[in-house]
This record gives sequence, structure tokens and C-alpha cells, in this order.
Amino acid sequence: MRLGQRLWVYPGDGYGAVNFDKRVEILLPDGAPSPSVLTQIMSAGDATGDGRTDFFATIGDELWVLTGYNGATIDQATQLWPSGWKGRDLVTVQDVSGDGVTDIVFREDATAKLRLRKGIAATGGGVDMNSLASGGGSSGGTDTEYAPAGWDRASMLHVLGTPDVNGDSVPDLWAIRADGSVRFYAGGKATVVPGSGREILPARDYWKNRIAVG
Repeated sequence: MRLGQRLWVYPGDGYGAVNFDKRVEILLPDGAPSPSVLTQIMSAGDATGDGRTDFFATIGDELWVLTGYNGATIDQATQLWPSGWKGRDLVTVQDVSGDGVTDIVFREDATAKLRLRKGIAATGGGVDMNSLASGGGSSGGTDTEYAPAGWDRASMLHVLGTPDVNGDSVPDLWAIRADGSVRFYAGGKATVVPGSGREILPARDYWKNRIAVG
């Protein structure tokens, strides 16, 4: 969680809530952007293969990766790309395609589509971060359509990727639609499963006013 110019981890309490008394600050390395300017920050699990948690973040138009979190500090902060992200939202940073390498699914507001950027394995293990910096450097050389039009920010207020929910070993998606309903979308290795989008919670004004979901 971001609070002003600091980042915190709040451990779960085992009952579906978090323990505020045991929060731990995440310490950033020299040269890292201030947490106060982050647009998004998302855990990617261990993307580098070093046994430590990594994070992807956007700052306005920029894409960043924060690698090597050891429970107290982050080892390195790297700007992956300097432009193009103001009209995009990170949805998930996990192995989507099933090849064991981290990928990115993001929303492109201008086209109202979800895009898949496939990572390339690094020689020493994990993902080659350069392959996630741009579509041209990714596996296949382009960002592919992961879901067709209908995913713009006005139609889908929040979109969040999670680990596999339905048991097919592929990460899945949750969305809050403009009417305030909560929907589950089954993820596929190349596209969202056609026809998915089951309503989990009916339309409620409550969900329209949430700052974020997680």
C-alpha cells in the first residue's frame, strides 16, 4: 500500500483482513522514483528467477520494474520504457501463456482492448526484462489482442488479474463494470476465454466508488 512517499506491506491476519499493527515498510534503492508519483504498482511474483518478489509499476507515461524484494528492501529500480503508458493499465504480470516465463496483460484505453505481451526467457533464468519493455522486443514481436473492445475505463472501472481461480492453471481476471457489478473472466493462454464474464456480485453503487480492488 502507498501512503504518501512510503510503501508498506500489510500481512494478512488469516481471517480475510490485514494486520495494521504488523505492517512493514518497503525500502527503495537510490534512484528509485518516489512512491508518491506512482500511478500503479503490481506484484509480479518472482519474475527474475532469483527467489525474490518483483514489482512492475507505471508512473504517468513510464513503465518501471522494481526487482529483488527481500522482505525489507528492493534491490533495484529500472525504467523499462519512457512513454506510452498514460493510456494503459497493468492488469496482470504473470506467466499467462504457459511457457514458464512472465508475461504482461494490460488494458489499452484508446482501443478498449486488453493486450498480451509475451516475455522471453533470460539466459540465466527468469524473464528477459527487455522483452517486457516493448511489444517489438517481446516474444512474437508484437502485443497481441487478449480481449476485444469493451474494456475501456468507462465500461470497466477496475480490471485485476489474479492467479488461477477455476483450476485450469491459467491466471484469471476480475472486473468491476460501469453498472457496479463484479464479474469473473476466465483467462486463456492466448485470449480471455470467449463467453466468460460471469456475474459474481450484482450491480451496486458501492462498487462504483472504490478507488481500487486487490
